[in-house]
Amino acid sequence: MKEAIQEPGGEVSIVIYDAPLPPRYFRFSKKFIRTLFVTAPVTFIFLLVTLFFWGLGNRVQKAPAPTIPDVMSQADSEMIALKGEVESLKKSNNDLALKLSATPATPSGAEEPNLLAVKKPYGMQNFISEMRVDVDQIVLEQESSKVSLKFSIVSTKPENKVMGHVLVFMISESGMMAYPREANLNFSEGIKYSAGEPFSVSRLRPTNAEFLHRLIGDQVKFVIYIFSREGDLLFVKETKSFKVGSKG
Repeated sequence: MKEAIQEPGGEVSIVIYDAPLPPRYFRFSKKFIRTLFVTAPVTFIFLLVTLFFWGLGNRVQKAPAPTIPDVMSQADSEMIALKGEVESLKKSNNDLALKLSATPATPSGAEEPNLLAVKKPYGMQNFISEMRVDVDQIVLEQESSKVSLKFSIVSTKPENKVMGHVLVFMISESGMMAYPREANLNFSEGIKYSAGEPFSVSRLRPTNAEFLHRLIGDQVKFVIYIFSREGDLLFVKETKSFKVGSKG
């Protein structure tokens, strides 16, 4: 094997020709070229990356923790509503159990109103004076074979939900009828308050008491009873007399 004429050197020579000037001759060590074109760029890039991550770290530390919004599905909202209903039923059952275990009493100074065909609930108390609920927007709509008394049950204290039953009696020359319609089956032995239409109100709850009956006579009036879920009387109102055939 032939040996190289010259041993590898540690320098690189560059000749630059720039006529008519004489050529220029430069010598560079290989270490200098390696440093200039390899080591220096790598070091510079490393410094840039280090400064970037250092600045990013400071920003992350100072930035507030991200808040993840609560995503509630329809099933979750329904579950929450059902839990509220269960708690309300538990409270109502406890109140009813206490009432059944106590001696029936009527608050002092409160007279028991005429309940018409309503069977007085055991231990019923009269809370009319407390005005927990009221009715508003009473409108009578008449048709050839149907009468509708529309009104709204209003909670006087919106922060407290009121739950109970509403009974409506229509009084005319035809006699007396009750709403809901099924309550008419118990006229002889007395209508239980729980036969009334159940309701729950926090602010306002529309009610449409329909009587499928052809009116006889010139006038008709209504009596509205509202009981709590435990059977306490919350409200009673006798409406004005409406003229049969005219708009309410």
